[in-house]
Amino acid sequence: MHPAARCAVSVIVVLLQCTVPAAAQEQPGVFFDPHRIAAYHAYYGSSPIFADVRTELQAIDRGVERKFLRSEVRYNDQLFDIGRVGTLAQQMALLYLYTADTDAADLARECVTTLMRFPKWDYFLDGGVDVVGLQRAPNSAIAVAVVVEALGDRVTEAERKEWLTTMAVRGTEPCFRSTFGMRYPEHVHGWSIDTASTYFQHRPGERGIDLSRWPIILDKINLKAIPASALALSALTYRKYLGETADTRRWLEQAVYSVSTFHDIYAQDGSYSEGISYAHYTTLHLVQAVEALRSAGIADLGGLLNWTGYQTYLLEMMLPTRDDPAGIVNFSDAGKGANASVSFWISRETRDGLARWFGEQMAVTRDFWSPLYYDPTVTAEAPVGTPHLWHSSLDWMVGRTGYAADDFVAAMRSGGPSNHEHADRNSIIVKCYGEKLVVDPMRPPYAYTDPAWKMRLTAGHSALLIDGEGHQYVDGREGTNASQARATIVRSGERAHYMFWTSDATPAYRLVLPDVRSVTRTLIMLKDIPAVIVVDKVMKTAVPSRIQARFYAYNNDGKGSVAASGSSFLITRPVACLTGSGVSRAGVAYTTGLPAIPPEQARLYPYVDISTQSPAKDICLVTALLPAAGAAPAGHVACIPVADGYQATVAIGGHSVRITVFDRGTIPVFEVTQE
Repeated sequence: MHPAARCAVSVIVVLLQCTVPAAAQEQPGVFFDPHRIAAYHAYYGSSPIFADVRTELQAIDRGVERKFLRSEVRYNDQLFDIGRVGTLAQQMALLYLYTADTDAADLARECVTTLMRFPKWDYFLDGGVDVVGLQRAPNSAIAVAVVVEALGDRVTEAERKEWLTTMAVRGTEPCFRSTFGMRYPEHVHGWSIDTASTYFQHRPGERGIDLSRWPIILDKINLKAIPASALALSALTYRKYLGETADTRRWLEQAVYSVSTFHDIYAQDGSYSEGISYAHYTTLHLVQAVEALRSAGIADLGGLLNWTGYQTYLLEMMLPTRDDPAGIVNFSDAGKGANASVSFWISRETRDGLARWFGEQMAVTRDFWSPLYYDPTVTAEAPVGTPHLWHSSLDWMVGRTGYAADDFVAAMRSGGPSNHEHADRNSIIVKCYGEKLVVDPMRPPYAYTDPAWKMRLTAGHSALLIDGEGHQYVDGREGTNASQARATIVRSGERAHYMFWTSDATPAYRLVLPDVRSVTRTLIMLKDIPAVIVVDKVMKTAVPSRIQARFYAYNNDGKGSVAASGSSFLITRPVACLTGSGVSRAGVAYTTGLPAIPPEQARLYPYVDISTQSPAKDICLVTALLPAAGAAPAGHVACIPVADGYQATVAIGGHSVRITVFDRGTIPVFEVTQE
């Protein structure tokens, strides 16, 4: 049976009526195992694996933070100030747990005392009155709960009661309100952003955002995970120290229900549609809830996800370069990669050696939660770095020759809509020789009023345009919610010397260009020569069109450039470059450009277009991309028309490969010949 299939909603009611032991210390920990404190001290204190988190926590300027807490906090800043206080509380509480640093414990206490002064713990309201916990209230509730548990007897009984009682009102209940509203949106009066908060001072571009459908939209995304998890964690902490009540039973029933629904939000293979950044954020909160609910005997949600599949997803979405060893395939809004905590938990939970290796070697950092889940009894196992193709259940495709910075990787974003997506169907990313050579521009603004928001559109990606137009996307007025755009992988495979796939994005384009009959993109990735052949095929019903295949260079660091001639183009980075050449019976031209956004941002995103010249109803455009080590092009790439199609030849270092594309129907066929 699939591991995730073992999670059943029936666990919602399991043991919810159990009684609470009289003494809190007789109960299991909510956040950690009290019997393993010596192990946490050992891992954190001496293991080189945790050197980065030691450095991170030691670098916190406690004098600066105390000054902030005592004189600089704005008690209506639920966007930044309360988040800073809550996160600092968690960091200092765990630092005390790992080291017995009493000054850290004192700072954690001061953070909680400061939280108590905030009259509201989040900036969302229901009906203009009741606080809805989506991010800051959950973070604050977790902060209070972990400080109470980690500091133990350093918190007096009176303080503990005051803190937990306040947490229940300002944190736990708002988390219940948000998750209950997602479960039963018909009971929501109407969510809004609190105008008494400083939120719009920080983000004026988000005035006018439409939250009317947010209870429905958020029910399937990352913003359900943190209130669901915080609801469980804070309810269990309240129950542990103050006893079971009708409220704790109500909170825990809702928490178990909301957490269990993520069984159907993640893909069957463990992939997560919002990308790696949001995947880690979401999964860490789920892991914490799963661990606490099971430890307390409330519900066993250990089979919630395909955990080993999720770990594979993290691995296959890695895109390490020389400058960014923890780089990722950054489809849509994904920014940075995953931290180690979830991988360490998966390693301990499933005895997966790959997960331990990933947490130690490829994770962005060992975050401050990670020592809690580390298990050195699991043998670390590095992945086998051989050429292979990964086809996610999301219809995301990644081909690679290995996991090192210099290895060759090509990726395509096919599949359906999701939160935090862009209009990026059939867009591609190419990395080789330690450099990102064809990229998905990094994380454009969320606010639709920002001029750079248009980088979320198809024209802001290494994708296909039809007469300069992309496929369907949202207008941004509801935030970063999902569109209706869908693409599907219709064929894929691996051969001895190459791998390939074809994505059909016809539905996505037809939503805005109804004359479209078919839009497919085929990618052929050679293994022996690091080269990519892109075959774009567009068929129209009545009106002839021109198409443009756009390729963005990486220039966020100011070190990338593009150039074009009459027969090819060149993308250059400091230690690698990429030559491109194309062919179509409709003719081709090469042009470089910058997106139509403010100049200081536009310069970060140089691109080259290969455009067909004669309008046609049946268009095939073949583009060959050849990476080379060094800043000067090497090898040879050429594309020519032949009978029934086109021929692309790539050669380097005495090795030549010929790819013949037969232009037949909606999906051209091809053959690859080693010469």
